[in-house]
Amino acid sequence: MTARPPFRHNGGPALDDTPPAPPRLPHDAACVRCAHWTPPSEREESDYRYWAMTGRGRRVKEPSGHCFRVMHRPGGPLSFSGTMGRSSCYNYEAKPPPAYRPSGQGFVTIWGPGDKILWQGREGEEPAEFRQGELDL
Repeated sequence: MTARPPFRHNGGPALDDTPPAPPRLPHDAACVRCAHWTPPSEREESDYRYWAMTGRGRRVKEPSGHCFRVMHRPGGPLSFSGTMGRSSCYNYEAKPPPAYRPSGQGFVTIWGPGDKILWQGREGEEPAEFRQGELDL
C-alpha cells in the first residue's frame, strides 16, 4: 500500500523551490539604442533641449518615440507603445553599427606639370576635369 500525501497536499513540487531567474536585459538596453524604436521628431528634441538648458518659458514634455514591438515581461505579448529613449523592454535588439562612410573633408592639392598647383580645396569638391571616376580613359 502506498503512503498517502499529507492533508491538503496535491502532490506538486514543494513551495520553497526558487523559481527560475527571469532573463536579464543587457546593461546598455535602452529604446534609443534599439533597432525597433522610432525616435521623436528633431523639433521636439530641440525644443526640449532648449527648455532643459534655459528653464525659461512653458515646460516642455520630454520627447517620446514609439515602438511596435514592446514586450513588458519575458515571454509576454508584443504591443505598440509610446516610449522615451531611456525606456527598455524584453524585446531589445541592438542597432547594427553604422556603415563606414568617408567624410570627404580631407584637403587636396592637385599638381600640374612644372610643379604648378592646378587646384586646392576639400576632397569631393574638386572640379569635374580632375575626378578620376569621370575621366574618359
